[in-house]
Amino acid sequence: MWKQAWPGKPPFAHVVENRSGIVTADASGAVYGHGMYDGRFNIDPVHDTNGIVRAYALSLFHPAPRDVLMIGLSSGSWAQVIANGPDVASVTIVEINPGCATLVQRTPAVASVLANPKVTVHVDDGRRWLRRNPDRRFDAVVSNTTYHFRANASSLLSTEFLEIVRPHLKPGGVFLYNTTGSARVQRTGCASFPHGARFSNLLVVSTSPLDVDFERWRRTLRAYRIDGRRVLDPARQEDARALDGLMGMRADLEPGAGTRADKQIEPCAEILARTSGKQVVTDDNMGTEWRFVFGLE
Repeated sequence: MWKQAWPGKPPFAHVVENRSGIVTADASGAVYGHGMYDGRFNIDPVHDTNGIVRAYALSLFHPAPRDVLMIGLSSGSWAQVIANGPDVASVTIVEINPGCATLVQRTPAVASVLANPKVTVHVDDGRRWLRRNPDRRFDAVVSNTTYHFRANASSLLSTEFLEIVRPHLKPGGVFLYNTTGSARVQRTGCASFPHGARFSNLLVVSTSPLDVDFERWRRTLRAYRIDGRRVLDPARQEDARALDGLMGMRADLEPGAGTRADKQIEPCAEILARTSGKQVVTDDNMGTEWRFVFGLE
């Protein structure tokens, strides 16, 4: 996997091989699926080595996400955060490779998510599960989607996939997914749903206006506990600074904030203007799967 760099790399801490492929984890907690970085074991938003604050941001955009569908388990870090949300009652996880659960079971920070009574894991393809369960509705669908240029990534990023997800959202429900920085992916989401915004490199879209509430998010973060431990304790100076930093993101939505791609939060209207002229991703054009590696995207 490391090609010419292998002499400087220690052995993997974990290797799981099965008919679905190979998933590995190194000693630092980085997870790799089929040879590509696929997340990291970390649930700490203060020492955020994997952008885990994006999972905590669900409550910024939804007032009470009780029933959540997650497409993909990977390291289990996002699942651990989502499942322990104070308002969350159930989490349904669809993961195509059962080897991911094996890695999660071996890692103390996330292992408890698989025993959480709120959580149900299905080993299946995301599209297939959605089509086989047409009557299931969720307050939120969450997907920490892989890099937009990987083979088959467009099957989770295309307009067709977004149309499959849409009827699974309850009224006011949100679809929160990783765009991995792709302007085309961001344009696709904003063109497919009437309401939405970018948070970091995620897109949050909905058929209803987004309910963005920073004070609610502050209360939720202060109430968060995982395995009985507080995630953020305002009595600790470092935690208080981290919480204030997150609350500072609201400045991106204030009048006069301007239009910048580097804002942490960017409404869809600004995204559509910024990405004018770019093609949306479809099943037929396969997004950037074949163009990115040649420098054409």
